[in-house]
Amino acid sequence: MQAVGVVVRTMNSARYVAASIESVLSQSTPPGDVVVIDGGSTDGTLHILSSFGDRVRVMRQRRSGLAGAAQDGVDAIALPFIAFQDSDDLWPRERLHDMLSALEQHPEWDGVMGQVEHFVSPDLAPIDASRFDVPEGLQPGVGLPSMVVRRSVFHRAGELRDGLSAGEYIEWSDRAVRAGVRIEPVATLCVRRRVHLDNFTRRPESKRDYLRAVREVMARRRRPHEAPPP
Repeated sequence: MQAVGVVVRTMNSARYVAASIESVLSQSTPPGDVVVIDGGSTDGTLHILSSFGDRVRVMRQRRSGLAGAAQDGVDAIALPFIAFQDSDDLWPRERLHDMLSALEQHPEWDGVMGQVEHFVSPDLAPIDASRFDVPEGLQPGVGLPSMVVRRSVFHRAGELRDGLSAGEYIEWSDRAVRAGVRIEPVATLCVRRRVHLDNFTRRPESKRDYLRAVREVMARRRRPHEAPPP
């Protein structure tokens, strides 16, 4: 089975990052490289990351936004497959095995997109947990943390859009489709998404970036013959 590198994005993630990274390192098919891109944490995240020793590589984020952090990680990995993890989520133990197996069985595919299970973080007080309406059962994955792709797709579709911290997959996947990249859904639970008070999607800037990403996609579709950026 071919080697996969994992990009983990962090920023003041001390509460959940250890469990998140452990779920990556304990995969039945272990990753060949784990790169943690830190956006300037001040809450003890870096101390926790240091406890993993040489099992992970910690790098300071250079580009801006969550998309920039993801691209920094892609640039740092030289392995043929790339996966993404957010520092508050968890991976089932067979995630990489199942997704890489699907890609080996279908060499014509460029990537696979698994399914997501949402859960309210058990450390929340009951009054806080009651604020969330979490969907039950497995949901279709739509986003970087649900995906494993061949590293070569970033040469074909271009880099993730610097500056976006939400909607980055929407913007990039539109370019990927236009470039002929084939990412197929698979019936594999690939990530357990932790719902908590500090999810980025709860912040006002998240809505701003989603709108920016959608506007870029719509503008591009009004110019259907324009080549995707490199």
